[in-house]
Amino acid sequence: MRLSTVGYLGVSFALSVEGTALKTTTNSTCQKLLSLFGNKVSLPSSNEYSLIAPENWSETAQLTPTCLVEPTSAQDVSRILAVLVKDGTQFAVRGGGHMPVPRAANIDKGVLISMDEMNTMQLVQNNSIAQLGPGLRWHEVYEWISAYGLAVSGGRYAPVGVPGYLLGGGINFFGSRYGWSSNMVSNYEIVLANSTIVNANAQTNSDLFWALKGGSSNYGIVTRFDIKTFPLGQVYGGLTIFPPQNLDDLVNAAASFSVPGGGSDDADASYNPSWQINVATGNLTLLSWCLYAGGDPNPAAFANFTRIPTLSTTNRVWPNIANATDATNTEAFSGRTQRQLFWSSGLQPNRESVLLANKTLFEEVAKMPQLKAVKGLVLTATPQMLSKAWLKAARASGGDPMDLEPGNGIIVFLIGSTWEDAADDAVVNKFSKRVSAAIEKKAKAKGLDYPFIYINDAGPAQKPFELYGKGQSIKKMKTIRDRYDPQQVFQKLLPGGFKLG
Repeated sequence: MRLSTVGYLGVSFALSVEGTALKTTTNSTCQKLLSLFGNKVSLPSSNEYSLIAPENWSETAQLTPTCLVEPTSAQDVSRILAVLVKDGTQFAVRGGGHMPVPRAANIDKGVLISMDEMNTMQLVQNNSIAQLGPGLRWHEVYEWISAYGLAVSGGRYAPVGVPGYLLGGGINFFGSRYGWSSNMVSNYEIVLANSTIVNANAQTNSDLFWALKGGSSNYGIVTRFDIKTFPLGQVYGGLTIFPPQNLDDLVNAAASFSVPGGGSDDADASYNPSWQINVATGNLTLLSWCLYAGGDPNPAAFANFTRIPTLSTTNRVWPNIANATDATNTEAFSGRTQRQLFWSSGLQPNRESVLLANKTLFEEVAKMPQLKAVKGLVLTATPQMLSKAWLKAARASGGDPMDLEPGNGIIVFLIGSTWEDAADDAVVNKFSKRVSAAIEKKAKAKGLDYPFIYINDAGPAQKPFELYGKGQSIKKMKTIRDRYDPQQVFQKLLPGGFKLG
């Protein structure tokens, strides 16, 4: 197979036309890394490898890298990347590993860079900025920062990792005030393809700063996130389970919440309802996860939900965000023993949008009777409301590649799937693609669609970048990519995840 060799700032690497044949074998690269980094490198025969390699949340993403390396500094990442680029060795980078897309944060027959040991947490600039390492998960961040009476606009679920979440935008509790979580990042420390360590912020490398707020892994390896803090004390919220016979009540409450005046326009309110279907049995589980900033024990914004009877709830006023989010720091949210899949659609914030999506989900399940044979299959529907104020705040912060028109906001509709057997992967993927296409087709026919795919909830075959900024952002994103990575190292050697192309 003919190789094309490309020189880049004094470093050369070789890739086949298909990007599979390597100039140097991955085993050889692993030996080089072992000689340079010693016990920071783990081979498949080691106990460390057996503990670290399968940390990805979804079993579909638990792969078998040839070796893994755990850097402890940006300088380590720089030196590791120099070896990988020189050898033309494919690699993956993993922070929390929560994205269920295979190869997005792991790799077969390549090098896995695990960021677990890069877990710095530091307050600077009179506590207005939290500097966070890419090995952290949000429960660690919240436990640390709550001691200072502060918070950051981070993940809603405690086990989610910091880096992938922030590089994908980040749906959060405080979006109606601050926009996407990435809109609160003031600086990225990042290792570029040529192994230089640079900062990207509003003054320095400002084009890269813009692109990283939703551009995922296309530009480099971020080694520190500097994110703005804000004061936060008591919060109300928790996890609630509703009786299955109240499905219509929950769907209607979610539909009402999405429209102006229905609760979602309260800047302190975040409500995340879901309904789950056990396909084999037909059993339903209805649940919600909410948070309200402040000590109000009965927020008016949640009234449509609090009228529904409950089976159980942890809702109460909590001293801080760390205490509130502990409800998701459990095996139910962080267990790594199931196969997982996300698929995302965008809808106009309208009662009819939620009702249409819910009806379509059940119709599509009925059209695929083979789903009942999928062992342990549970489908979850979650309408996530991003308010008009959210999208206005995102633009006011300096903008981002998503560049969504504020309008009346957007519903990010997530279809999640959990199942047990790899033999069923194809049918679950087929269903997910099919149901999302059906929702989008019906919504478009009624003028209820919103052409947007949230990258952190996207399915493997979805193409979120093509819809950013109504299709206008991708050209700018590629131009910036070509400036900082002219040989497209992060397209070719880091094959997983969502690519600019």
